[in-house]
Amino acid sequence: MSARLALRLLRLGGRPAWTSAGLVAAGVAMATALLCVALGALHGLDERQSRTAWRDPAPAASPAEAVAQLRTRTDAVAGRPVTEVNIVAPRAGAAPPPGLSRMPAPGEVWMSPALTAPAATLPPGDLADRYPGPVTGVLGDAGLRDPDELVAVVGRPAGDPVLTAPGTSPAVAVAAFDRPSGADTDAAIQAEIYRQLTIVAAALVLFPAAGLIGASARLSAARRGERLATLRLLGASTSRITVVAVAEVTVAAAAGALAGIALEWLAAPALATIPLAGGGWFAADVRPSFPTLLAVLGGITLLATASAIGGLRRVVISPLGVVRRRDPQFVRGLRLLGPVAAVVVFGIANAYRQASPIAAAGPVFAIGVLALFGAVSVIGPLVVRGVGSVMARRARSPHRLLAGRRLLDDPKGAFRPLAGLTLAVFVAGFLAPLTSALSAVEPGRTDVVTIPVPAAAAEAVAGRVRAELGPSGVVTVDAEPEESAQAVPVRDGFVALTVAAPVAEHDRVRTVLDRAVPGTLALTPAESAQDVTVLGEDLGRGALVVLVATFLLAATAAGTTAAARVLDHRHVLYLQRLTGTPLSVLDRARRAETLAPLLANGAIALALGLLCASPFALAGAALQARGLVVFGGLLAAGTLIVLGATAASRPLLASVTAPGRERAR
Repeated sequence: MSARLALRLLRLGGRPAWTSAGLVAAGVAMATALLCVALGALHGLDERQSRTAWRDPAPAASPAEAVAQLRTRTDAVAGRPVTEVNIVAPRAGAAPPPGLSRMPAPGEVWMSPALTAPAATLPPGDLADRYPGPVTGVLGDAGLRDPDELVAVVGRPAGDPVLTAPGTSPAVAVAAFDRPSGADTDAAIQAEIYRQLTIVAAALVLFPAAGLIGASARLSAARRGERLATLRLLGASTSRITVVAVAEVTVAAAAGALAGIALEWLAAPALATIPLAGGGWFAADVRPSFPTLLAVLGGITLLATASAIGGLRRVVISPLGVVRRRDPQFVRGLRLLGPVAAVVVFGIANAYRQASPIAAAGPVFAIGVLALFGAVSVIGPLVVRGVGSVMARRARSPHRLLAGRRLLDDPKGAFRPLAGLTLAVFVAGFLAPLTSALSAVEPGRTDVVTIPVPAAAAEAVAGRVRAELGPSGVVTVDAEPEESAQAVPVRDGFVALTVAAPVAEHDRVRTVLDRAVPGTLALTPAESAQDVTVLGEDLGRGALVVLVATFLLAATAAGTTAAARVLDHRHVLYLQRLTGTPLSVLDRARRAETLAPLLANGAIALALGLLCASPFALAGAALQARGLVVFGGLLAAGTLIVLGATAASRPLLASVTAPGRERAR
């Protein structure tokens, strides 16, 4: 009965009621979609690891148990990395790796779909001649990281030189391909690093998303509070008031959450093109699992419901005060303890992170990040009250006096349109020093292809290579090469053979060197350090994605809450207009009550963001070129968001303050 009453009130509430419900749904939809993007990244990393773990299997307990020797390395073609999986002395009839229908025999080559194209179109001397035989099969999706990954699975005979060639990856005796190695291998450590970084990125998005959901649930709280208070004065019980209040918000929030899930689901193919860890994704990877989506739907609906219930306290205790609009909002000075407690929590979390295993470092640091995030939200209304007090005391114009009084009357409500932008400033303060530090990392050389060769055979090999390459490459042999000129560390008994050639000739040079020294890969120093380069690029790209996500949340929050404040305060605005206050003064007052608190809260958020980044980069790095670009973009985007949100709600302000509108309410 109460739920039907709530829906009836919504249906008969006219345009303001439907506008409020629409704003709630829009805010929740945007927050849900971005939250699903963050969860989809974690889901995608899990799916990737489950499909590629066979390339890094656990060693066999005994030689008799082994079905093959396996060595996985990274080659290159046309400037792209190629994962080469060598299966040496495969046992016939053994279970094949995922993506293969059978175990490859010696001399057979299976390729991923993306690698078959260059293998068919490039001259044999650029790629195909590196392998012992023709392509006999195509690797299926079950064994690929992503659809565009370049992979070659090569069957080789026992004793093949690939087992003993210099390199950074070991050869492993494999008992089965469904037994992944432990967490101590390079591949497992790299996967865990990406997982931890993604958790931190998800935490950076989670708090603004939760804030937007809470703010959306409280949209037009004054209108709803007045209506519920009226029902309370007419004799409605507390339980009925609660059900009426919750039903409207729950329906709107659930609809918004479903819309957000659908939006992320439809955007998955586009999201799958964003590279991470060296490649894109299958679209299904970046869609969270069904149980996760159910948890998101339930959690967001509960959060919105709890936020709506939180606004009922004044209605239950003092319904007459709500109806008369004589219940001012207080912000207590105890909120000052919030930042202090957050800094202490962050310090403890950071210290524990340094002593924690890598699997726990990300979640532990995320707790510290969330603590500082919370501090920004806790201190915000208090800062608004302080700014309002200063503006009211020192006002030299009507609009500044109006703005100051409104900030003092409702500091919590005035902070809601700013909360998203304030958190976005925090995120930018956290990421700007990191992006500047990453831009300072120098990539390796790209002008030479190097290969380690036995010292005793070096000159003979160099002579054959010179004869085959002709004038297109300059071949040198160096017993003690500089580290910047090494693709693989040169061990005792080996020297570095280096070929300087145009980039367009690198693939042919690689193939010539592969034939001259069987089993050994020829790479440029930049290609051999590609994991570090890719990690740096991913961090920069991830920072940009997080910044865009937080600003989308901020823009949505600023727009919806600015409109909701007009609806909430339309009675006061109408009376001010009725007494002769020009609409332009009311509009300027709205801008003043937004920009001044935003600057004050933004400065605090920036300081806390720099503190959050301090374990990884100095705050001064934010003043370097890339950091200044981030800050400049932030300043421009934040100002435009605020001005845009204020301007977008001006027609609504003119409508609700027009003569005769109050009687029609």
